[in-house]
Amino acid sequence: MSSDIVVVGSLNMDMVVTIDRRPERGETLLGDDFFMSPGGKGANQAYAAGRLGASVSMVGMLGDDLFADKLLDNLSGAGVTTEHIAKVEDMSSGIALITIDADGDNSIIVAPGANQQMTPERAQLMEEVISEAKLILVQLEIPLDSVHEVVEIAHKHGVPVLLDPAPAQSLPEGLLRMVDYIVPNESENSQLTGIQVKDEETAIEAGKKLLEMGVKTAVSKLGAQGVVITEASGSTFVPGYRVNAVDTTAAGDAFAGAFATALVAGKTLLEAAAFANAVGALTVTRHGAQVSMPDLKETELFVEGLSQDKVSK
Repeated sequence: MSSDIVVVGSLNMDMVVTIDRRPERGETLLGDDFFMSPGGKGANQAYAAGRLGASVSMVGMLGDDLFADKLLDNLSGAGVTTEHIAKVEDMSSGIALITIDADGDNSIIVAPGANQQMTPERAQLMEEVISEAKLILVQLEIPLDSVHEVVEIAHKHGVPVLLDPAPAQSLPEGLLRMVDYIVPNESENSQLTGIQVKDEETAIEAGKKLLEMGVKTAVSKLGAQGVVITEASGSTFVPGYRVNAVDTTAAGDAFAGAFATALVAGKTLLEAAAFANAVGALTVTRHGAQVSMPDLKETELFVEGLSQDKVSK
């Protein structure tokens, strides 16, 4: 059975330590809490979309270790179809080592493990799954040539592509010309365009640069400030939500999954961005990656509550 959204990407087990501050070079610090949480940018985005009620399938690779079934079960519990996730013998699943400081900011080291086996050849085996989707969602925690293959297949079949260009790296214009939507944060935008993005004005400038590079629509994320949507017809600012952030680990993934969910549901770009802003804001108020992501009802109540606050004031 085909799904509206097909996410091709990484699956990791996150190992998280909370700390007061980040250690200096060569320094050992005692942390506070430790917990493990299913993660990986691809899996996070699939989970976010599933929690929000989207029809979504995940394509990716796992090892044959103790984390694999936990990662699969967590996705299945969110309504994500996992039949296109394969296990690789004698390899570990992807692992992310994460520290979160007192301000809720994170530092992440990823050991890709089996994610490296998400090869172009594996992508080719998924051509039918990709061709039947309404939207393909990809990131950069699998090999870049595999991302390129997925995007080429989607482009060949006229399936729109949403790219989350993270972790940040330079991308060939041949790839960007096949991307319908790109959702970079400030640092990723700066890496791609050479423009230091820090506010609405610089996000507009970077968005225009991305369009020159071939992308059809640029959605430049500015954290709590909001996003700037840049199309050929111009740029629009969509304000964000101010919340008490405790962990920003999966905010971008929550945004991408929510944005994809809204697009396939027929929402406009502005509606999709506003919805994704709300989902991202809720996500940063809790620790963990997938475990921190809200469902549709919770998101609607959050937005409704803020709207009522504005009316009462």
